[in-house]
Amino acid sequence: MKPSKISFLYKNKSEEPIEVWLSAAPGTEGITFGHEEPISIHEDNVLGNLYYFEVPAKKTVSYEADYKDAARYELKPEERQYFLRSTELIPINEETKRYAEELTSPFDRDVDKVRSIFDHVRKSFTYTSRLKERGFQQCIRNKKGDCGELSAVIASFCRSIQIPCRVMVGSFRGKFQPHAWNEVYLKGRGWVAMDVSLAMYTFPRHPLRNIGATVRWGAFSNKQRYAEEIEEGRVVFSIDPERKLYPAYTNKSTAMKDTVYKVGAKELAWGFESMEGAAPYMQPIYPRLNESYAAVKTKDLLGTYKVTPKNKFDYYSYLIKIQSFFIAALLIYLSLIATFMQLEPPDWIVNSIESLTAILLGIFSLLTIIRKEYNFPILVLCILFTFSIVSFLYGLV
Repeated sequence: MKPSKISFLYKNKSEEPIEVWLSAAPGTEGITFGHEEPISIHEDNVLGNLYYFEVPAKKTVSYEADYKDAARYELKPEERQYFLRSTELIPINEETKRYAEELTSPFDRDVDKVRSIFDHVRKSFTYTSRLKERGFQQCIRNKKGDCGELSAVIASFCRSIQIPCRVMVGSFRGKFQPHAWNEVYLKGRGWVAMDVSLAMYTFPRHPLRNIGATVRWGAFSNKQRYAEEIEEGRVVFSIDPERKLYPAYTNKSTAMKDTVYKVGAKELAWGFESMEGAAPYMQPIYPRLNESYAAVKTKDLLGTYKVTPKNKFDYYSYLIKIQSFFIAALLIYLSLIATFMQLEPPDWIVNSIESLTAILLGIFSLLTIIRKEYNFPILVLCILFTFSIVSFLYGLV
């Protein structure tokens, strides 16, 4: 995995101090804090460092760091037990054991058992972020869930048959692109990444998500690859969705209704309560807010961040590719509006827009091919865009 750069920012917008816990997973290097400094650091070789802040009113926590996947091939006995345990968000019981054993009974090797679980969830479950109910049980019952719930199902089934599995809570590259996926431990190979959510982004099932994920993140065109690897550019903020907090988290007696979410089998006032002293899905923080908030927004709970390639060519080629695509899309959108409204702008404006659109789509196509970030539909479009810009340049000669 190529190294990435993380830039994180969180501001206490209230009139009173708040507390913030910040997770930095293994692989996070050269972390430097701007504004407020951490009061304490809890070190953990398996889960990474946990930083604790007391943030005064109207003050800011920020940090920058490099990230590179920390590959580990040996699993200590205590680590094995940790990633086999049953938790509120990743429950293991007789039902999950029976379910997992039925899926994997034809196989002897762990790698085949894991693939059987992955293929079953990919084919039988549906990815969606629009849910009336949340949590592991509803995901099993309704066969629907988001990336957090689907990765919890994978982890539960693997752990139910004694295969260590963990949930990686992190982000795609770009500005605030949170995501969760899995790593499973296979003897002789170490921790192997898998992402059942992105494997569901096939063109027939999710055409817009399929194209969007390919353009923005370089998602694999062959979704079967997500059974044992992930694309470049991701970072991990925390390992497993329930991170024990140090110092201890004290629940607030008053919580705002708009922060209450179904987490596991219970309702949790996010930012006011913990899960028996643990934080859910740290991306990368979990705050303890106060009663002075008139309203709580997503930034108040999670902050904001940006993940970019550390390599300059990767960074600028990706930036130019994305900006070319979106500017061209905007120009096409404006042209469609003008046509719909029966506007008749001067010919020079029409010609300029058409020329600029062709150039931008040509740049996007060239960089997409160079970076190898395409699937079949996008490759077809890139070829068409290339012909378009060649035709445009030929017309200038």
